[in-house]
Amino acid sequence: MSKKEKKELNAESEAEKTAQPVKYFLHIGVLITLYLVTLGFWLFYYIARTTGILNEDLGRDKRSVKKEVLMSFIPLYIPVEWAERSAERLDNLYRHLGKQSNFAKHSVLIALVCPFAYCIVMQLRLNAIEKEYFSLSEEEKEKLFVEEVQRRKEETAREEQAKADAQLPPDENAILEVRHIKKNFVLKKSMFGTVLGKLRAVDDVSFKIYPGETLGIVGESGCGKTTMGRSILKLYQPSGGQIFFEGKDIASYSPKEMRPLRTGMQIIFQDPYSSLPPRSTVGGILAEAVKVHKIVPDSEVKEYVLKVMESCGLRDYYYERYPHEFSGGQRQRICIARSLIVSPRLVVCDEPVSALDVSIQAQIINLLKDLQIQRKLTYLFISHDLSIVKYISDKIGVMYLGSMVEFGKKDDIFNHPMHPYTDALFSAVPNPDPNEKGNRIVLKGDIPSASNPPYGCKFHTRCPHAMDICKHVSPDYKEYEEGHFVACHLCEMNADKAEPVSETEHAKKS
Repeated sequence: MSKKEKKELNAESEAEKTAQPVKYFLHIGVLITLYLVTLGFWLFYYIARTTGILNEDLGRDKRSVKKEVLMSFIPLYIPVEWAERSAERLDNLYRHLGKQSNFAKHSVLIALVCPFAYCIVMQLRLNAIEKEYFSLSEEEKEKLFVEEVQRRKEETAREEQAKADAQLPPDENAILEVRHIKKNFVLKKSMFGTVLGKLRAVDDVSFKIYPGETLGIVGESGCGKTTMGRSILKLYQPSGGQIFFEGKDIASYSPKEMRPLRTGMQIIFQDPYSSLPPRSTVGGILAEAVKVHKIVPDSEVKEYVLKVMESCGLRDYYYERYPHEFSGGQRQRICIARSLIVSPRLVVCDEPVSALDVSIQAQIINLLKDLQIQRKLTYLFISHDLSIVKYISDKIGVMYLGSMVEFGKKDDIFNHPMHPYTDALFSAVPNPDPNEKGNRIVLKGDIPSASNPPYGCKFHTRCPHAMDICKHVSPDYKEYEEGHFVACHLCEMNADKAEPVSETEHAKKS
């Protein structure tokens, strides 16, 4: 930090200290004014009603009178909205100080019964923690200031990059192109609907899939794999970004506009037990989509369904049976047949073999590969099993805490992982050779919460190679080799240190 910035920071801190009492009394004064205005309104309303100025004889029905009474509550709860925002500021200050705050977990009953008292208590607590914040040493305040400035710069740079990429035309050869897709779930709202807390399930993910390819997505539980797959299919409405399916941006499509595209993109759900309706026969389950989308004439529906069942390894006499009469492997075959019954071009496989035993897993994976060749399908394959992903995928993407940390071709990712998280993930794969000992990388700590991700690189809290820059600056998602993208400061340093190889040395190595 330069001397000028330090001087500005010190001046800002002194100004905040001086303004503390003024700000405190100003807040309390405004709250008291709002409360008195509300009491005055209710006093006028009571006098008007009792003296007959306002009554139901003026041509208004009871419903309009009730509406007026409900609208009169709005001024009363303006202090509650203020208190909610104060609680959010309080949480942010505690997070900067590295402490846990329970102030934001307020009592709804207190807020409803006496919003004025609740707001005063929240304001007192806020002023107390602000005093603790400004009593920090200059080094600690400087560190927090730098982190906050850097975070804002990163958010601005991301938004500018997303806007610039939005102007680019889609890749004509790609069947699916995802640009800066985001999906946030609202955790907490104020009384008037202001978002106070959100969970970033998918955070700025971009990739492409070409026809006939299989892209495998791996990562720990809770990293956003399934949410990303469902957001691509618009089962969840994305919070931001672009989704190009066959050249069309479907991110802003309504359910009505998405309906014609449902025949082109389908999903195989993870659980074959809960994803099938128990009161419908197999024939009814498969024939429903055929009739809705009018794939074939009504007279040919049964014949068409039996043909698809046969291609998925299901006997024709299964047509009249119910899902509870089948094993897990057979149910998953029914789920695959249901996805392929409308002849899609893109299929999202959401951990389709995780609920099956090993022998059945091999049958389902081989079936998916055979169907891909026969029907020229494109797969987005989500799984925890790295051996299965290696067998079925052409490209692999590694996700951590909602972000894509590494993406590339299968051979490049498995033979030369560049991100420390990918390296640790692959070290956990069991080695069948008893004579060969692997170097297992054990990550310490739990995965952070997506509702409160750490500053800088999201992986720095568990990374064995974490540096000081990792704690403050988020790494850029760059292409270091052809088709090999990584988001890591360690790769940036290694790339900067690497010296260009001469033609003679390159010939010797080859």
